[in-house]
Amino acid sequence: MQSLKVLLVGVITVVVGGAGWLYAQQKPSAGTLSPQDYVEIYQLYGYYTRDVDPGSERNASWLFADDGSFETPQGEKHKGPQQLKEFYETIRNRQTFGIRHVNSNFLIHPTAEGAQGTAYMIQVEQRESSKPIAVTVFGVYHDTFVKTRAGWRFKDRVFKWDGPRGK
Repeated sequence: MQSLKVLLVGVITVVVGGAGWLYAQQKPSAGTLSPQDYVEIYQLYGYYTRDVDPGSERNASWLFADDGSFETPQGEKHKGPQQLKEFYETIRNRQTFGIRHVNSNFLIHPTAEGAQGTAYMIQVEQRESSKPIAVTVFGVYHDTFVKTRAGWRFKDRVFKWDGPRGK
């Protein structure tokens, strides 16, 4: 009887341990993001606000996938590396050093293809040092992210007005 109990405990241990090992070997299911993925997507948001503003050495087009796109509130869509580079060069040439963009309230959700996210954007300006800083534009980015060999990139980015529309 004692050896039957030992055998039964041994069989249960092997079955439970084997099931646990098999479960641990599974790839993460589609639609999950690791903590590192979240950090890298947050970094993407940070690089974007830095590189869309004057003073950065590169424009924000490098943050997009090769087939990435940006859509303006007016519905203009800029797709692919060349169009995005030209679009962001135009933005940088229009801006002065008194303009900064700030993103906040990030929400990131996993999808089967990567991730989707939203972020608030406010644009602040101080054109003259004697004048107060003013919020001139704010809205919401609606983003689709993909993970490429170069890391996380914007696949599609759409900006929608959510307040004053600037000048």
